[in-house]
Amino acid sequence: MRGGYADPQSFDAFAGDYDRYSDLHDPLGEWLSGRVAELAPAGGRALDAGCGSGRHAQALADTYDEVLAADLSRSLIETARLRRPHARVRYEALDLHHVADDTGFDLVVSLAALHHVPDLDKALEHLRGLVRPGGTAILVDNVAARPTPPRWAYVTGAAYELPRDIARLGRRDAWWLYRFRTSRPWLAHLLSDRYLTRTQFERHYGAAFPGAEFTDLGFAHAMVWHNI
Repeated sequence: MRGGYADPQSFDAFAGDYDRYSDLHDPLGEWLSGRVAELAPAGGRALDAGCGSGRHAQALADTYDEVLAADLSRSLIETARLRRPHARVRYEALDLHHVADDTGFDLVVSLAALHHVPDLDKALEHLRGLVRPGGTAILVDNVAARPTPPRWAYVTGAAYELPRDIARLGRRDAWWLYRFRTSRPWLAHLLSDRYLTRTQFERHYGAAFPGAEFTDLGFAHAMVWHNI
């Protein structure tokens, strides 16, 4: 998530639309909300690294006393502050490596963000250092058989999901979602992404978090680690 509207990796050019997209389509957030209570103790402090427009940070604030939500995109942080203000959430426009806290966090979460960092291993080591003793890290990211799936795969996928989205959301929101998924800025963003395979994910994340547990989420992979 580098700055600058010319950078296809940046969310700044479509932060508002991305926020609506996340409201309509957030399978990773649904997975997290269904599992976080059993994976990590409630209360204390949580970090949402790569928080986007704040949907998951706001949800974490229901069970955590303090949430730091950090993202490199200033536009997404401004969207989060405007649309999801919360007394227990502090939104900061920060590079992941600049998140520093001497007391650490009881929960460190990152959803679909770490494929954007230029040095994944360094980022993972930094996040591990932010987990308090007794705390938990839940890191989830997209995986793929090739580093960047072709454009046609995304366009075909959007068409495949359209009937399901109509049944789930209604025609108006489903058509908006389809148009966003096939829009030029969003496709350019997707084609700038670089993903790990599932095997590579477990190798990199497992090296930084020894003893971590992994879950296959289909298009994504999840890691859970307890700092015992």
